[in-house]
Amino acid sequence: MHDEETKPIMAAQWCKDKFQGTSLSWLQDTSYNMIDHVLICAFVERWHEETSSFHLLFGEMTVTLDDVACLLHLLIDDMLLSHGFISWDEAMEMMETYLGSDPGDALIEVEKSKGAHCRFGYLQRIFKERLKEQLVLEIEHGGMTEEVQKLRYQVVRIYLLYLVGVTLFIDKSQNVVDVVYLRYFRDLDLVVGYSWGVAAFAHLYRELNNAARWNCSQVVGYLTLLQV
Repeated sequence: MHDEETKPIMAAQWCKDKFQGTSLSWLQDTSYNMIDHVLICAFVERWHEETSSFHLLFGEMTVTLDDVACLLHLLIDDMLLSHGFISWDEAMEMMETYLGSDPGDALIEVEKSKGAHCRFGYLQRIFKERLKEQLVLEIEHGGMTEEVQKLRYQVVRIYLLYLVGVTLFIDKSQNVVDVVYLRYFRDLDLVVGYSWGVAAFAHLYRELNNAARWNCSQVVGYLTLLQV
């Protein structure tokens, strides 16, 4: 998401502290660059929704919450993520409030994605813009100001929304993330208190159930977890 131009800014202590304090920073280092699609398809063909397990020659096996906690270092025993669908208007309002999006941009995003979503390309663009804006303001004012802090919080939220969108909650479009997850990033100090591991676990099981049906030709979810 960041390039050679923004890496030095990302290396700043404020940035490191904020990301590491969310419990989601591990996701930056736990994803495979290449997924073995033949292996994944072989497992999906042996998935049984009734038992939530893979029926293999030597018996049954499955992904467990303990696997999620140990492999991804995600919490599984704190507050549960609980949400339903949100409207386009709610999504636009959240984008403007927590990401600093322009109303016009927010409208374009929900129209392009035909739902309460943000495209990854858009998040990448505004992420770099916010990083540069906060640096310029910090230099101009000679230190921390309320506006600099606001921009830094937006930077962290943008990055976290992108991060969970390309890992834990990736969908079939592989191009957008649901804006509803922003509700868990409103107060960045509370992000660490959510059971992200349980949410990732439930999402993977749901997608395996969908993929095992005869009329589905694609499996999504955090396939790194399945491959490991």
